[in-house]
Amino acid sequence: MRHQVLAVLTFLLVSGVIVRADDLRTLGGKQISGTLTSITDTEVILKTADGEVKTPIAQILALDVRKTKDIPTDAKVSAVRLLDDTVLYCQSVTFLGNDVALSLFSGVALKLPLHNVVWMLHDAQDTAIKKRFAEMLAEKVRRDRIVILRDGVLNSLEGTLGEVDAKGATIQFKRDGAEAIGVLFERLHGLIFYRNEGVAAQPICRVYDEFGNVLVATKLSFESGSLTVSTTFGAKVTLGYPALAKLDFNLGRLTFLSDLEPAKLTYTVKGYRPGYIPLLAKNTNIDGEPIVIQDKKYDKGVSLPSNSEVQFNLGGKYKEFKAILGVSAISQLDATKVQSNAVVTVYCDGEKVFSHQVSAKEPKAISLSVKDAQTLRITVTSRNLLGTMLGLHDHATLAEARVSQ
Repeated sequence: MRHQVLAVLTFLLVSGVIVRADDLRTLGGKQISGTLTSITDTEVILKTADGEVKTPIAQILALDVRKTKDIPTDAKVSAVRLLDDTVLYCQSVTFLGNDVALSLFSGVALKLPLHNVVWMLHDAQDTAIKKRFAEMLAEKVRRDRIVILRDGVLNSLEGTLGEVDAKGATIQFKRDGAEAIGVLFERLHGLIFYRNEGVAAQPICRVYDEFGNVLVATKLSFESGSLTVSTTFGAKVTLGYPALAKLDFNLGRLTFLSDLEPAKLTYTVKGYRPGYIPLLAKNTNIDGEPIVIQDKKYDKGVSLPSNSEVQFNLGGKYKEFKAILGVSAISQLDATKVQSNAVVTVYCDGEKVFSHQVSAKEPKAISLSVKDAQTLRITVTSRNLLGTMLGLHDHATLAEARVSQ
């Protein structure tokens, strides 16, 4: 029997077959492992050990199929950003009239209207070129630009980009006070189009391929081992299961507070505050160390010192706020031995909906309704002198703090 097991394992290793499962996560925190068999307009179906499990798309956060891998280090990469904010990493980019053809490293070929392209950059694998191009994009320029590499340095020229010739050799470019000319693509290292329009189609999912490329989908269909993606630019793209890495249905359904910018952040009492104590620590405790509550580590969360207040604008988009309230170890101290006098209070649109004294020994799970709330405000108060005047005591951590739709 032992020899048979070894033979099976050897076959799997030699043949490259990996026994694994697709992992689906829901808004409610449920995780389902199985094999993806079908996707319809309304649900995703996995085949599990207990049979088929159907999950409504409206309840799905993500479906993880496999980890993404790096593009070969010796490959030349052309990056293209589209109106829907996705960036595609391509082996080749070809402009033909009103269209542009992209060949991705996963083998997927795309053809889309040129008016969907925001920018394009060759040699995007080069750190120096990528950095300089990012600086160009950060400039507040309300004009089209062509990008030229000269003596190893990127330079841009402002003007107006026009039509591409049918053979894809040149693009029209007009500078102020000059005639339009046809610029050869072979002389360009990049293009930047000034776009002020958005995408009209409503996305339902982000599709990640094996190399981390993202396609924003307005509709999905999975049959016979192939995923068909209806894109925001009107094309249908077929992606084979071996090239599929992840389906991200979140699109704001679940948002961690540490990923939001506070609308308001203040101390609630006056007094001396050492500069090394932050008003809000994201994904760490106040000391900048990992969040650990009762020996459990959390990757996401926010920490606040005593007598501080943070407010987030929710815009009425969310229904529920969840977190695990506790004390994360500070400066190598055992958090379970820290006596906390901090009280955490939560307000929705100015109305108090929760208040609790933080306990290091007994963390508390919070689940609050924030339906239709415009603002979420969290305060930490303290009756301890060190906490009130110096901010040196009674910190609070809200691990996994998040709002969901």
